[in-house]
Amino acid sequence: MDPDVPDGLFMVVGGRSGTTLRLDPFALVVTERADTSGLSLEQADIVRICDRPIAPAELGARLGIPLGAVTILLADLVDQGYIVIRSADRPAKRAASGSASPADDRRLLEKLRVGLINLPV
Repeated sequence: MDPDVPDGLFMVVGGRSGTTLRLDPFALVVTERADTSGLSLEQADIVRICDRPIAPAELGARLGIPLGAVTILLADLVDQGYIVIRSADRPAKRAASGSASPADDRRLLEKLRVGLINLPV
């Protein structure tokens, strides 16, 4: 590997290694603005793929890009108004004792089940 030639992932994220964006595991990414002029190839692909709600992890799998890099690209697209990230209702916070009600656990498991059912095969 030539040390003077940056690798592809480095180029995709513009040399950045992180972002302040924190993704909810049940979040869905949706396109707000479909015009992709001026975007990088990867950003334009994200905008096109997100015409239907999609989870960030699935987006990374479709693009063949690690979730960390996808998060950096999503943060840029959110800032530019191309996409919006919708978070699912989170389960109720756990009590101070650390125990949750069975209903909270059931809601979480139901969301997970629905997400798994909706994965493309």
